[in-house]
Amino acid sequence: MSEPEKVERWVAVENVTSETEAALVAGFLESEGIPARVMDRSFHLTPMPEDEELSPIAVTVPEERLAEAEQALARREAEFRPATRNANGVLADEGPEPIDVDVSSEKPKSGG
Repeated sequence: MSEPEKVERWVAVENVTSETEAALVAGFLESEGIPARVMDRSFHLTPMPEDEELSPIAVTVPEERLAEAEQALARREAEFRPATRNANGVLADEGPEPIDVDVSSEKPKSGG
C-alpha cells in the first residue's frame, strides 16, 4: 500500500483591508523565507463605505509555519512602532531617517 499524500494546509496569519496591504505583508513574509498567499474574499460589487468589508483579505501561510510567521510579523511591528514616533522623520529600508523640516530659508519666487 502506498502512503497517502500529505495535503498542505494554509491558515490565515493576518487579515487586512486592502490588496496593497496584503501584498506588503505577503512580500515581507516571503522575504523572511516564509511562503505566503493572499486570499481575497472581499466583496466589491456592492457600494459600501471604504472602512467596511463583507469579508477580509487574508494573508495565509502553511500551517506548520504559522508560529514562525506570527513571530516575524510581531518583530516587524516592534521595529516599526518606535520609528513612527519621530514626527520629523521617515521610515526608509535602512530604518528611521531624519528629514529637514526647516523650509524657512526657501522663499517662493514671485512670478512677473
